[in-house]
Amino acid sequence: MSPTRAILLAASFSSFATATSGAELRRSCLQPPATVIEITGVNTKHARATAKFTEPDIIKACHEGYVNQGAYASPEECIRQTKADLLGDAIRAEANCSTGTIILGQMSFKMPVGDNCATGGIFAAPAFTMLCPKYRGKVVTE
Repeated sequence: MSPTRAILLAASFSSFATATSGAELRRSCLQPPATVIEITGVNTKHARATAKFTEPDIIKACHEGYVNQGAYASPEECIRQTKADLLGDAIRAEANCSTGTIILGQMSFKMPVGDNCATGGIFAAPAFTMLCPKYRGKVVTE
């Protein structure tokens, strides 16, 4: 492999890691967010992201208020039960950046969405924006 090709390959992996660093997906207002582990096709008709629930996701959520949403007696109980329920589970999202649609888990959304838990827009809008940052339409209704 030529040195130039090696540098370009390394740079592409570096930018991929940067793009996913700190990114999260949610599928419910009653579950913690999951860490994005893969993003492909950004700004295309087949933009995709996969996120997995990790132990740090669960620990952070249980210490930052998720314990109250799940009616757990303590953060430790929250961590124990949430790990049993979610650790390693995946959330998948696929967006069509041309039509302004996204499938997040088992739910489908058409932009714009309401920014609330009742409609699911509170987690659909950030997922769509992550996959389709160049989308020119409205993502959230006012």
